[in-house]
Amino acid sequence: MSLLATLRRTGGRLAREAALYPAALRGRRAARRIAFLPSDARVQSSMLRAYNIAGELDKRGWATLVVPKQLTLEQRRRLLAVFRPELVVVQQCRHPLNRLAHVREWPFVLDIDDADFLDPALADALEDMARHASGVICGSRYIRDWAAQFSGNAVVIWTTAPITLRPVVEAGRREPIVTWAQSSPLGYPGELAFVAEVMRGVARLRGGVRLRLYGWDGSRDHPLLDAMAGDGVKVELLPLMPYEAFIASLSTAAVGLSPIVPEGFSRGKSFGKILAYLDARVPVVCSDEVDHQLFFTRQSGVVSNDPEEWIAEIARLLDEPSARTAMAEAAYADYTRRLSTNTGGRLTFEYLSGLLGRETRPAV
Repeated sequence: MSLLATLRRTGGRLAREAALYPAALRGRRAARRIAFLPSDARVQSSMLRAYNIAGELDKRGWATLVVPKQLTLEQRRRLLAVFRPELVVVQQCRHPLNRLAHVREWPFVLDIDDADFLDPALADALEDMARHASGVICGSRYIRDWAAQFSGNAVVIWTTAPITLRPVVEAGRREPIVTWAQSSPLGYPGELAFVAEVMRGVARLRGGVRLRLYGWDGSRDHPLLDAMAGDGVKVELLPLMPYEAFIASLSTAAVGLSPIVPEGFSRGKSFGKILAYLDARVPVVCSDEVDHQLFFTRQSGVVSNDPEEWIAEIARLLDEPSARTAMAEAAYADYTRRLSTNTGGRLTFEYLSGLLGRETRPAV
């Protein structure tokens, strides 16, 4: 790295730190003070489970401080010494500073929404964190079952998302486009093969089938693309795009697919891109894995591991516009009630209130 680049990076870190001191000083007057240590920038789970949830706690009268991932250990410690948090929420351990040796001076909660404990490089660090944490917030039952081995205060709080309240064309009036909105389809070969098999089956039942994929970074001559094209499936390959553009694109789809092959890290998934489907009013067909069955009803989605049922239900939804609209609206109503950021904030507020109401240090 050049000297100029180093100076710019250092200057950027110092500016980020300086910008947080007014909030840290104001927060010291609050009845409750919670710091968040996200593992990433304002993207993906760090945005949804750290930045957004901190904003919800602010609305409920607490003071929060979200420490950007770019800050050094010394900067973190300076800020937290000023803020004096009653509790620190450590969002995942992917950040090298989100480890026990660097956070144990404060009471802390571990928040984890992926099966990172299956990664040998993170397994020991996560076990140490879970053992010494005041509690563990888990994104699914599978993660809670892991955490419960080490913590008596493990709870499931699903990943939630903001309700955008944008006007959309109702699902029944959209073109017959099926989408699998995985950000990297080639990274999930088992799921990709399942989607290809299902879409070929749909094409054999009815004509005019279109499948939209996002973030495709492979050849357009991929054998699965060729197989689908041979059976009459028209495949659209779209690039990765900003979230707003992504949601706008999803809002033209008639059916959204969310397959999960329960192997490895996939066992730790929760709702992922389903949140985007729900926000865009896209009817969902998903695997009967992770926590899907706990959210969807027969009226709000299709939950199954049977490829033949997927084929039949996708074809039915494409052929019955009114069924698409009814399913999408039922799911959207449940989304606003159970998977909104407001709900995630309320559940986190209640959970942390319980921890703060008693001794926050775990028994060791």
